[in-house]
Amino acid sequence: MIIDGRKLAAEIGQELATDFSKLSPVILAVIMVGENKATYSFVAQKERFAAKIGVEVRLFEYDKKVTKSELLKVVDRLAQDKKITGIIIQLPLPSHIDQELITNAVPASKDVDALGNEPVVDSPVAAAVLEILARYHIKLAGQKAVVVGQGKLVGQPVSLALARAGALVVTTDIKTKNLIEELSTADIVVSGTGMPGLIKPEMIKGGVVIIDAGTSEVGQVVQGDALPACANKAALFTPVPGGVGPITVAMLFKNLLQLANRVV
Repeated sequence: MIIDGRKLAAEIGQELATDFSKLSPVILAVIMVGENKATYSFVAQKERFAAKIGVEVRLFEYDKKVTKSELLKVVDRLAQDKKITGIIIQLPLPSHIDQELITNAVPASKDVDALGNEPVVDSPVAAAVLEILARYHIKLAGQKAVVVGQGKLVGQPVSLALARAGALVVTTDIKTKNLIEELSTADIVVSGTGMPGLIKPEMIKGGVVIIDAGTSEVGQVVQGDALPACANKAALFTPVPGGVGPITVAMLFKNLLQLANRVV
């Protein structure tokens, strides 16, 4: 089965719209640095979703030459602004800026992306993965889950979330020598490397669940880590685009709702 992430995100959005309508105006601040086509696309997705559920998005754009100290001042100002419910640092940031320093400057009470040291909400990507598995009644306890990628956005939070749910997690990356062997025996595969076509049908067993959280652009075409043909062997398969991405956006706003309710 190929998962329709847009449809599932729309269903979640209807639920969120009802909940947000009961609150005073909720405002999400998005800090974006530099001009990047992919970044603009990600921000636009958030803005469209927000408009449908009654959330205001305020975009703060800065030139790629902005300094670390200037960004920290912006984050601090937004953190002190009681009208701002949540703050997103749209990644990536320019190489001259310490990404971790900036994301850690966002207070936990407004850290929608859960990128700080002590978040009070779940990683949106990890939450999206669990949402998919729960909605399709995929058993996690005792199942072998191979997570490909060890990044802070996908690999790390997803590995932790699956382990907490009882899965037997094996965390790998593109340099793992026995990656093909691990994939071939996996019950669940979650990939977020951004390497198009990394996972091929011959690498997986029949009936596997594949959640593709990898996104890359090849010749202006967005592709995932897993070849589309993998869907023919998988019990569940999330395509790219239109799979995990829309659901991740929905879970981000679910986080925003949680933060809004904490301060009501």
